[in-house]
Amino acid sequence: MNRREAVRTTTLVVGGLLLTSNGLVLGCVREREPARIAGRVLNEDDQALIEQIADTLLPTTRSSPGAAAAHAGPEINLLLSDCYELDAQVRVVNGLKEFRRSCNAKFDRDFTSLAPPQREQLLRELDATAQREKGHYFPLVRELAERVYFSSEIGMTQARRWTMEPGKWIGCVALKSGQPAWG
Repeated sequence: MNRREAVRTTTLVVGGLLLTSNGLVLGCVREREPARIAGRVLNEDDQALIEQIADTLLPTTRSSPGAAAAHAGPEINLLLSDCYELDAQVRVVNGLKEFRRSCNAKFDRDFTSLAPPQREQLLRELDATAQREKGHYFPLVRELAERVYFSSEIGMTQARRWTMEPGKWIGCVALKSGQPAWG
């Protein structure tokens, strides 16, 4: 066997092992987990649920649309996937599972089919529980909803109000000798 044949044989063996091992691993993972949106932490059901939670926290009013109108779900999924540590991601995913169970136990229906007063009641109770327990998932869900909504186009242009601060801005002021730039 010469060098060329050895390299070719080794490449075929290693390549075959990698292809079959990846296929087996991916096949096992797909069976255990629900379908996830490509490269994101939340699956489609979780994304829709977290958008409805955000819309209950930040509803549509006469002066501005709510979080659902701002399409908060996909953005929350993106922010959670790309900008938060693994422990926060796991806390939110497990928290949404727990949220579904508690909602079904209390109302015998899922959150999306509840009337707005029932949704608000459930979230108020959850918020009270979260204030008593350290490391609860709900403050993180609330933070994600607020960050995404108020950084969206709707949140920036319709929900926020700009008020000019009193006073005149002077862009160029001469510094005295020895005066620090921040003084």
